[in-house]
Amino acid sequence: MKLLNRTTQGVSLTKAGKFFYESASNYISKSESILKRTHDIDSQSQKIIRIGTSLLRSAQPLIKVWSGMENNDDFQVELVSFEDDPLSMQRMFMNIGTKIDFFVGPMNSEQIKYGPYQTYDLPETKFYWGVPINNHLANKKKLALTDLKNDKVIMVKRGLSPKLDALRDRLEKNEITVIDSEDFYDINTFNICSQNNYIMETLGIWKYVYAPIKSVEMDNDYRMPYGIVYSQQAHASVRQFIEMIGSEYRKQTNALTFG
Repeated sequence: MKLLNRTTQGVSLTKAGKFFYESASNYISKSESILKRTHDIDSQSQKIIRIGTSLLRSAQPLIKVWSGMENNDDFQVELVSFEDDPLSMQRMFMNIGTKIDFFVGPMNSEQIKYGPYQTYDLPETKFYWGVPINNHLANKKKLALTDLKNDKVIMVKRGLSPKLDALRDRLEKNEITVIDSEDFYDINTFNICSQNNYIMETLGIWKYVYAPIKSVEMDNDYRMPYGIVYSQQAHASVRQFIEMIGSEYRKQTNALTFG
C-alpha cells in the first residue's frame, strides 16, 4: 500500500495513508486508556502505594513508620525517586495521581496551595540557619538577626512561599543582605552556600543532608508546614493509607522530624 507521496516539495499522506494515520492514532489512544484502566484495577486490588522521594523531600520518615506497623501487609509500597531541581520538581508535580500517589515535604508554596492537590498536615518542622562549617558563626548554639549583619543570606524568591516571605521581611528590615536562589532549594543551593560562605534558611528535616552546612537554631521559633501532598482524585486506598500512616506518624513525631 502506498501511504506517502514523496515529491521535491516534501512528503504528504495519500488518501489511504491519511485513513491509516487517523485510525492508528485513535487505536493508540484507546489502547493507552485500556492499559491505564487495567493498571488502576490491578493497583486497587493489591493496594500498591507509590511514594515520590528525593534528598530534600524524603519518604524515609514515613517508611520508617510504615515498616513498624502491624498491618503493613495490607499495602505494597513502591518508592519513585526524583530530583529536587526545578524541572524535575515540575515533572513530579505533573505525575501526582499517575506515576506517584503522593510525596511528603514542606507545604508552604503557592503551587501547592492553588494547584489540583490535597494535603495532609503532619507536625510542622523548625526553621534553622544553615551555616557553612568554616563560617565564624558555625560554633554558636543560637543565632539572632543581629548576628547576621556582616553575612549574606540566601533565600527563595519572594512570592513563592508566604512563610519565607515573612522571614525575608524581618531580614530586610534589619538591613541584612538577601540573595535570591533560582527556585526552591535543591542540592546545588547547599553547594553555593558552602562555596561562597553564605548563610541559608534551612529546616529540621534537612539537618543531616549536607555535612558542610551546620544547622544552628534561630532565636525565634519559626516553623514550616510539613505534610503529604496528593491528588484531588486520589483513590480510596491511597486516602486510607495516608490517614493510617499520618495518624501513626503523629504519635512518633519527636523521633522522626529532627526538630
